[in-house]
Amino acid sequence: AETIVALKKFAKKKEKDVQPHGALSDNVMSRYEFNKDKLQLWVDDGIPLATLKRYGVRYDPFSDRIVYPIKNADGKIVSISGRTADPQWHEKHLKKYTYFQPLGQCDLIYNLSDAIDEIKRKKEIILFEGAKSVMLADTFGFKNAGALLTSHLNPYQFKILVGLGVRVVFALDAGVSIFDDVQINRMRHFIPIEYIWNYGQILSQKESPTDRGLEVFTLLYENRKRFN
Repeated sequence: AETIVALKKFAKKKEKDVQPHGALSDNVMSRYEFNKDKLQLWVDDGIPLATLKRYGVRYDPFSDRIVYPIKNADGKIVSISGRTADPQWHEKHLKKYTYFQPLGQCDLIYNLSDAIDEIKRKKEIILFEGAKSVMLADTFGFKNAGALLTSHLNPYQFKILVGLGVRVVFALDAGVSIFDDVQINRMRHFIPIEYIWNYGQILSQKESPTDRGLEVFTLLYENRKRFN
C-alpha cells in the first residue's frame, strides 16, 4: 500500500509527458565487432572477455569506441553507449562516453532486466553510476547490480525503485554524496536505503567502489551504512 501511495504522490504531471524510448533491432549489436584486441582495454581493468560478451560489449571501428547496449525494463535495446578507445581522448577533446541514440530523460536503470531475478532473490539492488562498474561487480560475484548512468537519482528511476520494493544500496563514485539528493531523501521514507562510503579513505576522488578490485569492494560493501 505504501508503494502505491509513494508512486502517486511523486508522479508529477510533466513526467506523464515522457515518451517511451523506441526499441532498436534485437540484433543491432551484431553490426559491431567482438574485437579482443580493442576490448583488452576493459579486460586490463578486470572484466573478463566472457563477461564482456555476456553483456553484449563490442567494438565500433568507425567511432573507435567500445560499445554496449542500453536496455529498458522489458529487455529491449533502446540505445547504445560508446566509450572511446583513443588513449588521447582528453587531449583531442573527445567525449569519454557518448550515446549513439539520445536517451533524453533517463527513465531506466541499466541492467535491471537482466539482473531482476537475482535482485528479487536477494531483495536488494546495488546501484552504481556506470555500466562498467556493474560488469566489474558481476565478476566479483555481485550479480544484483544496476546503474543510474549518472551520479544522481531522477524521478523516473525513483518510481522504478519504489515499485521494486527491495533494499537499495547506493555505490556511487567517491566524492558523491547521497544526502543532498532530493529523490533519495524522498525514497528513504518508503524503502530501506543503504550506501557504500569511502571507508578508510581507500578510494581517490571520482573512483567507483569497484575500481580497486574484489577485496576492496567487499570491504566497502561490508562496511556500508544505513541511510536513516
